[in-house]
Amino acid sequence: MSYCGSVAKRDADQFAAKVQAGISRGLDVVDAWRAARAQRPTRAQRELREQRDRAVATHRREVKAYERRKNRARVQTIGGTAVAGVAGTVGVLDVVVEATTSQVGVYGPSWMWLGAAVVGAVSAWMGRSNGKTLRAPGVFLPPVEPPLQLRAEAIGSRESEQLTHLRLQLVEVLVPLDRLEPAAANELRRVDLEAAPPLHALIERLEVLDRMQREMPGTSAGDAASKAAEQVRERLSIGCSNYESLLTASAGLLSAPDLSRTTDEILAPAVQALTAYAHGLQRAANPDSPL
Repeated sequence: MSYCGSVAKRDADQFAAKVQAGISRGLDVVDAWRAARAQRPTRAQRELREQRDRAVATHRREVKAYERRKNRARVQTIGGTAVAGVAGTVGVLDVVVEATTSQVGVYGPSWMWLGAAVVGAVSAWMGRSNGKTLRAPGVFLPPVEPPLQLRAEAIGSRESEQLTHLRLQLVEVLVPLDRLEPAAANELRRVDLEAAPPLHALIERLEVLDRMQREMPGTSAGDAASKAAEQVRERLSIGCSNYESLLTASAGLLSAPDLSRTTDEILAPAVQALTAYAHGLQRAANPDSPL
C-alpha cells in the first residue's frame, strides 16, 4: 500500500513539475512579447525619424545640384578659355600671313578664327560669372534621432513620450518657418541640436534605473534606483516644459506678419486689370451701350 502511495506521490510531483515548467515557459514568452512590443517605435518616433531622413535626403540633393552646377561652370570656363586662346593665336597668325603675303591664311580665313576666339572668351566669361553667383548650401543641422522608448510602467515613460511629441512638433514648425524667417528656423535647429542629446541621456538613465528596479526588487539597490529615477524624471519634466515654451514662441513667430508683399498687393492689380479687360470686351461688343 505504501509502495502504491509513493508511486502516486511521485507521479503527482512530476505532473506538478511539468505544469510549473510550462507556466514558466509561458511567462517567459509573455515577458519576451512585452519586451519586443516595448522596443517597437511609436508613431511619433517613426514620424520624427522620417522627418530626419527626409531632411538628410533634401540636403544631399541640394549638395549634388550645387556640385553639378559648379562643375558645369568650371568646364565652361576652362573650355572657353582654351578655345579663345587657341583660336585667337591662330587668328593672329592668319592676320599676319594675310597682311604680309596678301593671301588667305594658312589655317583658313582669319575672321573665322577671331570669331571663334570671341565666342570662347564670352563662354569663359559666362562660366566664370555663373560660378561666382552660385550659392553653396548652408550648414546642415539634421534633427537628432528620437530617444529611447521606455516601458509603459517605467518611471518617466510619460515624459519620454511627451518629449518625442514636442520634438516632432518642433520639426514640423520648421517647414513653414524656413519660408518666413530662415534665420529663426536655423536658430531653432541649433537649439534642438544642443538641447535634445542631454534630455535623451536622461531617458537612457531612466531605462537603466528601470532595469535595476525590475531585476533587484525589494533590495536597497532597487529602492535607490527608484528614488534616482524620480529625480531624473523631474529634470526630464523641466526639459519638456522648456520645449513647450520654445514651441509657444515659435507659434507666435508664425503668426507675425510677413514682411514681403501681401496677397492684396499682389492680386489687386491683376483683379483690376481683368475687370478693365472685361469692361473693354463689353464695350467692344456693344459700342452703343451707355458707360
